[in-house]
Amino acid sequence: MVNLKSAGRIIFATGIAGLGILCFIAKDFIVGRPPAWPASVSANPLLAYISGTLLIITSVAMYVKKKPAFAAFLIALLIFLLSILRHLPHFMNDWLNAYKAIALFGGALIAAASYLKERSARNEKMADGLMIIGSILVAAFFIFAGYAHFKFAPFVADFIPSYIPFRTFWAYACGVCLLAGGAGLLIPPVRKWAALLAGIMLIGWFIFLHIPRFITYTNDASDRMGLCESFTFAGICFVLAGMFRGMKKISL
Repeated sequence: MVNLKSAGRIIFATGIAGLGILCFIAKDFIVGRPPAWPASVSANPLLAYISGTLLIITSVAMYVKKKPAFAAFLIALLIFLLSILRHLPHFMNDWLNAYKAIALFGGALIAAASYLKERSARNEKMADGLMIIGSILVAAFFIFAGYAHFKFAPFVADFIPSYIPFRTFWAYACGVCLLAGGAGLLIPPVRKWAALLAGIMLIGWFIFLHIPRFITYTNDASDRMGLCESFTFAGICFVLAGMFRGMKKISL
């Protein structure tokens, strides 16, 4: 049987490494799609290069399991400082990307928790707490993303490649799946299945939606990020599915 937790961590680390590379291309920290820095701040491109390098290094640390929990915590810290804090003053103007940044932060906490649980029983309570916090943050993003599929259905339908038929239907269907997945992560009896099915759904989007769009619009920054983001979120969901499978007594 596939070790979902290990596979998910590799997928997550790969997605984060891809986002780190995109920081170099964009000359800014782009994880969670934060708004532009105020005109008074002139930290880039140096800050972009440093943060991008750190994302790549932490991803490699997760691959080889060299202080992987610390690496995941560092990813979470970078997202919090360089994305979430930038989103806060503009939250209502770009709420969906703000929730995405918060969910990626939660995903890094989940990855850290998965490593902490393997180190010793003394870390178990802390790891469970981090996993619960991360699950809530990811669930919130899924729920608001599902809502956005209904609110902006025409845009979502146009985003789907033309070779896929019934695009409006799929826009609404994916919205329902996101809402169900987000709600499922909060309900203990079904959360492991919600995480697993959400991960499968996101891998499907990665293959059938984001790869074709990336090939067609290689120079589009949004499609480059979408490719890496979908892979990263799939990894988060698989880590959660693997962790939830062995946990029966913890409720959110």
